[in-house]
Amino acid sequence: MKKDRIKLVEQLKHPLFFPNEGVGELPVGASLSSAPFFIYELSGTEQPWLSEEKGLPLIKEEWPRLKEQLERKFQQRDREVHNEAKAMIALFLMNLFWSNGQPVQLHDWKQRIRELSIKPVNVEERLEFIFKRPYSYHSYMQVSELMIEQEKQTAKYLAIKKKNKKDGL
Repeated sequence: MKKDRIKLVEQLKHPLFFPNEGVGELPVGASLSSAPFFIYELSGTEQPWLSEEKGLPLIKEEWPRLKEQLERKFQQRDREVHNEAKAMIALFLMNLFWSNGQPVQLHDWKQRIRELSIKPVNVEERLEFIFKRPYSYHSYMQVSELMIEQEKQTAKYLAIKKKNKKDGL
């Protein structure tokens, strides 16, 4: 499989997702839910965060399959959840940033998230908990809840945007 060389940009530096900083490889045909994560931010070829119609459906397509895999592993007490747990956290972060029309920003993530307008309540504190224990069942549950809340916040925002557009505001 052909791979493109990529340089890890400052905005994506985070030890959970990229423990080895520097140059890496981006497999051709990589998906949103497999390492390396944040393929669109890394490749710079497309910007799905600029259009709700393009980016968010990509996440919605991956989410249920990944959630089901992780749920099954936790039910079976399988401790090999690292890849799926990281993927699930990455998908939530994509949803969070993309629904705000921005690429994922992991460097100084707390400040970046504070500046977002569409987000769940207490998302910074909840993500801090998740980043400290990314592979725990409690983190899995927290990410699941955050995703549901983010989808609701995004739907509300889009409905208001559509109404304002219709009303000529």
